[in-house]
Amino acid sequence: MKKNILVLALGLLAASVTTQASVVEKEVLSKVTVESSVKEVIDNYVKATGGEAKMKAVRNVEMKMQAEFQGMKLDMSSVIDQENQRLLNVTDMNGNTVSKTVLKDGAGKVMAMGQEQVLTEDQLTAMKNQIYAFRELYLDELGVTVTYDGTAEIDGEEAHILSFETGGDGNTTEYYSVANGLKLQTESKAAGTISYKDYKEVDGLMMPMTMVITNAMLPMPLEAKITSIEFNQDLDDSLFN
Repeated sequence: MKKNILVLALGLLAASVTTQASVVEKEVLSKVTVESSVKEVIDNYVKATGGEAKMKAVRNVEMKMQAEFQGMKLDMSSVIDQENQRLLNVTDMNGNTVSKTVLKDGAGKVMAMGQEQVLTEDQLTAMKNQIYAFRELYLDELGVTVTYDGTAEIDGEEAHILSFETGGDGNTTEYYSVANGLKLQTESKAAGTISYKDYKEVDGLMMPMTMVITNAMLPMPLEAKITSIEFNQDLDDSLFN
């Protein structure tokens, strides 16, 4: 049971991590007033991440992560292929693949613990948001409704709160730093709370090198360290089989 729960939680983590890239650029953020709007927060986020042109230049992202949970070594890999609308998440435990999620050609499947499940339409809708490295730039295309819900303190830092309504399990609450515009945390009913920490520059992009997931299914927070990130690679089609 413990192993099954862990596999599920890690799958949710891997699916969310790859959407948090931020571009390094020295640009002054506009001051957001108390009566902040969604547009103001997202505009500041875009400025903090280097501007729309640079963000939209990311065609795909490959990421690898490692974690340890109650003595078990976990290796997670994720590939977002926004250009071809494909997604891959794989979790290995002690060297064995225990979970694999593939989205391509408008369909998806999850393989875990020796079983395969085809994703439902609702699940596909929720997963579609994860194919975009910077979802904030594609809200109209994705049919996402966003509302501003004030501010909150996240790990001692003031953050703006945006609620993303996608319909179904894809709804999330996102927290953006008031000071620098970067994303600090994501909350959702499915994945729980994911915090983004230790931002570092990777090929001109700022990425959170540590992810911490807190979920009711886990007895303690799980910390995952990113070990490698690559952008705009020539992807082999066999990856998505």
